[in-house]
Amino acid sequence: MLLLVLVLSGCASGGGSAGTSATASMTAAAGPRGSANVIVAAEIPGTGAQNALEVIQQLRPSMLRTRNGSTGEGATGTNIVIYVDGVRAGERMTLTAVPAANIREIRFLSASDATTRFGTGHPVGAILVATKR
Repeated sequence: MLLLVLVLSGCASGGGSAGTSATASMTAAAGPRGSANVIVAAEIPGTGAQNALEVIQQLRPSMLRTRNGSTGEGATGTNIVIYVDGVRAGERMTLTAVPAANIREIRFLSASDATTRFGTGHPVGAILVATKR
């Protein structure tokens, strides 16, 4: 009798499709999660963030860290460069001027990728913000 109870309780809580469905629904409730270097608009509404900096801090804080672990706010010339709709906008704090509701995508570029795309002057990389126009 005890063996039967253990077997039945194991089947009820074990992996099967019910466990898979529960995991899938929890993932869907948390929202889509894309690349470590990209934030898409669908990820933003649940954050409660007011601007692009808050979005990044909540969803991909690693975008703001450099290879040495700092926050991208070092000595002059070592700050992460921000581009909004393809135009150089400044450094990290310019992200506060971009409302979260207007963001279509935020993308991090490594120093080498940013240098290839925009030229020199990106020692810790760049963050590209594309807005809904």
